[in-house]
Amino acid sequence: MPASPLLRNAAADDVLARADTLADQAYRGLHRALMTGGLLPEQVLTVRGIADEYGVSLTPVREAIQRLVAEGALTIENARTIRVPRLDVETYREILKIRLELEPMAARQAALRMDNGEMDRLDEVVAAHRAAIEAGEAHRTLTANTDFHMSIYRASALPVLVGIIESLYLRVGPTLNLLFPQYCGSLTGHETHLRAVDALRRRDGDALAQAIRDDLTDGSRFLIRFLKP
Repeated sequence: MPASPLLRNAAADDVLARADTLADQAYRGLHRALMTGGLLPEQVLTVRGIADEYGVSLTPVREAIQRLVAEGALTIENARTIRVPRLDVETYREILKIRLELEPMAARQAALRMDNGEMDRLDEVVAAHRAAIEAGEAHRTLTANTDFHMSIYRASALPVLVGIIESLYLRVGPTLNLLFPQYCGSLTGHETHLRAVDALRRRDGDALAQAIRDDLTDGSRFLIRFLKP
């Protein structure tokens, strides 16, 4: 269990600094924590705890929570208990099917549009991902993995598509913690990321799309085992 329910870091603070309102600050912080596995399946949150974490009052936190509940990323039980949902296997399979269509689509466009500077930064993300795997640090691994994928998709310059993909990561992020330590103790995902970067450097959209598809499929085989009742 993480020491802080939100596992804030420098990147998260940067997001908060750009937020327009206090409700945005709480929303964006929770959004990032959910996407990157900083919150665990079935973890219980409190309005007061979130407010203290971000240094805001209760009202903007409640607004942020209502937004995330509407997006299916949080649930409210008995009108009081805020919980991070754990996906059932059928919901996960449905999300995976959608991701296998949309993420390769974004990747193909990214192969045409990502500039060399972004590719150089992606090399650093890949290195950070490997270091986190070798250190056995779940949250760092998931954060780097999310950064890797979303950096590619955002380079597609297709904001509507990227928004849909982000909403799926929001739903699945906490459940990815179930991959640890078994699957994420291997370097399979890292090796697939290397293939993806190579495809990007060659501007080979089809090869990049296939690497993304393989990455999703390989991890899902392990995760489904843990989700089955």
